Amino acid sequence: MRRSRRSVLSAAALGLALAATGCTYMSPVQTKDFYQAADGTNGSITQDEALFAGVRNAVLVVADDGTPMFSATVVSYAHEEITVSLEGLTSDGSSLFSTEVQVPAGGVVELGPGEGRQPVPIGASDVVPGTVLNLDITADGQTTTISLPALDASLEHYEIEDDTDG
Repeated sequence: MRRSRRSVLSAAALGLALAATGCTYMSPVQTKDFYQAADGTNGSITQDEALFAGVRNAVLVVADDGTPMFSATVVSYAHEEITVSLEGLTSDGSSLFSTEVQVPAGGVVELGPGEGRQPVPIGASDVVPGTVLNLDITADGQTTTISLPALDASLEHYEIEDDTDG
């Protein structure tokens, strides 16, 4: 009789282990999809149903004195150097900034202030934190528009450093 009890307990343990490990069988793998892992937004341009160019973590940071700073990463999935145009637009459709970025084949260009990053000049503006702007992304004749959040510089990684030698 002891043998059948062990068999029943072994079968129950095996069934419990299978039930516990199978709970994620039907869940999608998140790492296969682009998602908003930070405060900024992402946008992609496709060509022949494949990624061609993209903008990752686009955000406009407004300093305490009202100075805006654009930060993003531009990515190329192309096999040759490409030009990606970016234009930040206010809610009334006026241009806040416009820039072109040369991205090497399969490369990445970081935008914003700081060493190793391409600065994006922004004219005077009255954008306040909490505003959501539009960002037009154009590459190879195709354009997509994504939202561009305006944040304050209260988080340490968004502090705008003064680049002057003063």
